[in-house]
Amino acid sequence: MKSSTSCYELHRDKFRLILQSAWRVNTIQMYAEHWVEWDPTVEWNKCYGRFDPGCEPHITILLQQSDCSLHMCLIEIFKHKPDQQPGTLQYYDKELGWLRGKRFPDDPILKHLPSVLETEQEIEVLRYRPYKRCTFSSYSSNFSNRIFGKHFADNRGAQIFSESQRLWNAACEGRLGFKVAQSICWNIKNQTLWQHAIDGKPLVKQLFSDNGIIIAADIGQAAASITISGIQPAMHFDGKAQMQRSTKYAHELSKRLPDLSQTLSDLLQSLRLLHACSPDASNHKPLYGAQHAHQWLDCGDHLGLVDFDRICCGDPELDAATFIAEMDFEDRKSVPVDELNGTFLDAYQHTAGKLNLQLLQAYRSHKRLAKALKAARSIRMYGDRMARQYLFYAQQALRDIRV
Repeated sequence: MKSSTSCYELHRDKFRLILQSAWRVNTIQMYAEHWVEWDPTVEWNKCYGRFDPGCEPHITILLQQSDCSLHMCLIEIFKHKPDQQPGTLQYYDKELGWLRGKRFPDDPILKHLPSVLETEQEIEVLRYRPYKRCTFSSYSSNFSNRIFGKHFADNRGAQIFSESQRLWNAACEGRLGFKVAQSICWNIKNQTLWQHAIDGKPLVKQLFSDNGIIIAADIGQAAASITISGIQPAMHFDGKAQMQRSTKYAHELSKRLPDLSQTLSDLLQSLRLLHACSPDASNHKPLYGAQHAHQWLDCGDHLGLVDFDRICCGDPELDAATFIAEMDFEDRKSVPVDELNGTFLDAYQHTAGKLNLQLLQAYRSHKRLAKALKAARSIRMYGDRMARQYLFYAQQALRDIRV
């Protein structure tokens, strides 16, 4: 078996090449000879990348034209010559291997996406994840303002639509401390969820400003309001479900970095013991499910919150820990992370009630483990080293319980 770092060492020169702007320019110029609607003279940026050693393709890169979000190129890199797919262009590069290029929105899994986009006006793609989903905004003749669409590879949007309606009703009745977007419809024929926009601006700059402590308190109180809103999400996500997810993450991480296998096994065992001592399901409450600072908006007299894909019923410690764990990775030289986290947590508990701090740290450790795998999957020169560091942080979260 190769050493634990060999899969990264073998590909580091590839990463170095891919991350250079010259490679992006040359690649787009080559594809633009065939797809003439693209402008190779403007900047093209990497908006998504993933490294999957042992798989084919083992490297996936998504490039996007800076002044037209619809112009995207998915580039998949293979060790061996791949099967030719309709609408794709492929060629061999002596340094990278076989490259297969594909234009957006051609996606064999998101089959209805091209027809959905063709019917809309002034489309802006906000986030595209190949073979999974696409989020975009557009203007419609039926509405005066921009609306948002989220296209899925399956029918999970139906459940999100139902939950969004419950949230809208709760917000209208004053049971939430934040505004939410009103859903328009779930179109089962083309697997697209539609909703209105929230009139607001991202709040994160204010959170990281001199007024950050006040903003952190406002977010904490608003975030906790969902736990006492009385809504009843259909999905449940508890410690057992989190353990299943983290076990999967740890398995993938240990395959990439085998020398960490025992460390990961020990971490999972510690987390199992903590969850075994946690409160039972009778303490579960409605949760946002994926709290982080970048999802909050300043709507004037209220805060706004977007993206309710993971709304569920579970431990309030999950929501609080997710927000805090995301903040943990901000630049501590410019952001007073600990002070903001402490203020958020105090405000959250003031509304939601006292939290189990051991369980909070357990979920915080789970989130740091997820961050480690994300780093290991990334197209970065030293994503493996970042993964090791983040795994250390996951261990540290549990050590802090005993401090």
